Amino acid sequence: MKTLNFKGDELYIEVGQYMDNDRIAVCACTEEEYYGDITKNLPNTVLENENSGFISDYIKSSGLEDKLIKEGIIEKVIGTVQYNMGRYDEVVFNLEKLKEYDRKGVERYLQNEDAEEEEFE
Repeated sequence: MKTLNFKGDELYIEVGQYMDNDRIAVCACTEEEYYGDITKNLPNTVLENENSGFISDYIKSSGLEDKLIKEGIIEKVIGTVQYNMGRYDEVVFNLEKLKEYDRKGVERYLQNEDAEEEEFE
């Protein structure tokens, strides 16, 4: 499994889904501990792209969002939304690049997305 070097830490990127709305969930861990949520689930908000998510305030202020852009994990920033007391960037993730870090997580996410689309056909 590929890791991302960030400020002296080797981060493992994990991909999942939020249970209440099936959006992509991305988090980071070191070998020893949980580093933090990269994405933030913002219920009752509209996403522009199915492979997009909202970036946690901490991830943006720490510089990790910029690192993810530089590494190609985030393709682009679509915009920023105000939600309660926070401001969150909506970003589009490059799923092929995310597969380098968590192939199984991305494949599960895509299978769930395909199953959801079939339900509506």
